Amino acid sequence: VAVGDLQQMTYDRMIVLDFETTGLQPGNRPVEIAWLEFDSLYKVSQSVTSLIDPQMPIEPGAQKVHGISAEMLVGKPTLEEFLHGEHADKFANEHVLVVAHNAAFDLPMFEPFCKKATSLCTMRLAQALYPTAENHRLSTLASMFAVEVEPTHRAMADVGACFELLRTIAKKEDKSIDELLVIASYTSPESLMPFGKHKGKMIKDLPSDYVAWLSTTLEPSHWIHPVIALL
Repeated sequence: VAVGDLQQMTYDRMIVLDFETTGLQPGNRPVEIAWLEFDSLYKVSQSVTSLIDPQMPIEPGAQKVHGISAEMLVGKPTLEEFLHGEHADKFANEHVLVVAHNAAFDLPMFEPFCKKATSLCTMRLAQALYPTAENHRLSTLASMFAVEVEPTHRAMADVGACFELLRTIAKKEDKSIDELLVIASYTSPESLMPFGKHKGKMIKDLPSDYVAWLSTTLEPSHWIHPVIALL
């Protein structure tokens, strides 16, 4: 879909979302959730955060990153209790735009609670717009764009930084939310590689052995697979 031909989508709610979790491996569960709700003018109407009982141990490496311990989670709600109960299942009948940094990580934990969820990944957006940036971590991009909220690997701080990053990019590029969605989801063989030892080179010009390595090494859901399938 070309940006100029885009028809505006409608959402019942737009949120920026972040989870802190028990680890990075498949089957990880949230230990903290945060979101803020905003409108098309980037006016924030609600901010929500809570620690979450994951009902499983926290990996030491993950605890070192976010600082959340099992003791902090005693008596906290599970994710189901928090969303179904404390928030009255409010997303269950809604089409929700979920903005997140590395949305492929956060969305699967949240999507089951929505009637429909559309994701806008600020990491993919930055990779598409600024492929030669030093890297596309939230902290690097926040510094690059002088975002006032510092990401700290706690959910609400990272949500705030992600929201300000989105708002800054939208203003800088003069693009609507729907236009940013198209940019974030579109990659062609002519796009520049945004990571790795061939960063900055057109994907179509990558060495065949490197393409083979990418296809066997990266997780099946990675965005680059359908692109290199065109080579």
